[in-house]
Amino acid sequence: KTIEALLVARELLDRGEIKRVCILCPPYLCDQWQKELQQKANLEAVVIRSGTVGQLDRRKTGTESVYRHYPIQVVSIDFVKSDRNRHLFLMDCPEFVIVDEAHGATQTAGATVGRQQRHCLVQDLAAKQDRHLILLTATPHSGLESTFRSMLALLQPEFGGWDTSALTEPQRATLVRHFVQRTRADIERD
Repeated sequence: KTIEALLVARELLDRGEIKRVCILCPPYLCDQWQKELQQKANLEAVVIRSGTVGQLDRRKTGTESVYRHYPIQVVSIDFVKSDRNRHLFLMDCPEFVIVDEAHGATQTAGATVGRQQRHCLVQDLAAKQDRHLILLTATPHSGLESTFRSMLALLQPEFGGWDTSALTEPQRATLVRHFVQRTRADIERD
């Protein structure tokens, strides 16, 4: 997942189609993503989370936000989902966003406030039509149809109302254009 997403990001950067990249992930994955960006895509990223934002803000020149200033960033979803940080992030978020562990940003009945905030944040990111958005997850379907549909709705709002167990052929053809699925067997064979 990581390598394929970084290949897309690197290609769009090299073509000049995008100038800035954001990896939005749980805080425990920020450092890992920073290393992956360096090792696999030769991109120097800053990590933006509660413990680093002050230092990054002091290092930059000018009045622009850290989200506008640093072109390659790994951002803790739990830091920017809060009401305090969300608006500025949404206003200055890069045009290319990879959401790792996207299943953690789905809407579920009885969800915690934090999970609801993650969902609202990603939903707002997805609403901007000119933004490139890649949702990464090894667990797209947990068995709850409503949760899966909430993730599909992040791709296209109308997908949220589709019954995935009874798709029409045109619906199936439309939906499949939004997916890349790999299994270990596929990777070993190919």
